[in-house]
Amino acid sequence: MKLSEKIYNCRRKAGWSQEELAARLGVSRQAVSKWETGEAEPEVAKLRLLSQVFDVSIDWLLSEEAEETSPAGETTQARPELSEQLPGIAGRLFRRYGYLAGVYVIVSGLGISLVGFLARYISRRMFSGFDLGYGSMDMFDSSFGPSLDSFAVNNPVYIMGGAILVVGIVIVIAGIALAVYLKKQSRK
Repeated sequence: MKLSEKIYNCRRKAGWSQEELAARLGVSRQAVSKWETGEAEPEVAKLRLLSQVFDVSIDWLLSEEAEETSPAGETTQARPELSEQLPGIAGRLFRRYGYLAGVYVIVSGLGISLVGFLARYISRRMFSGFDLGYGSMDMFDSSFGPSLDSFAVNNPVYIMGGAILVVGIVIVIAGIALAVYLKKQSRK
């Protein structure tokens, strides 16, 4: 379907006359008539207004697709994406490489997880090599006195390391979800 046919069909579907559409866009009725007959095409600024007035994407207006549809097969009301709102080269870069933001989040989450793991590991190793002396004498039972293993796992550094490790893992999962979502968006 051509742009001229889409403008005509969308205007008719909305129930507007050429004069009403022209008033909404700030152009003459003759301009709308020329767009619908294919004698002329709207400028870029008017394409943006047309997409907003008809609640469709600019991509759909310019494509050869007959109808803008969602995955379920229903017509959609297009909202401008963040990448469409960004100007010029920044928008193109975001559309193409936006998924890298998710990768950066994943790397950050891995770094945070590493800090949590190291805090737990070092805290545990620090206390595993020592003996308080309670178990070293024959006359005392080895269960007498505090155990260093229990002290190591109840140590605040060990506990905070576990919390940091969990936060890092959650950030990694969120980063993976973000990267997958943005990669899918870049393919559209």
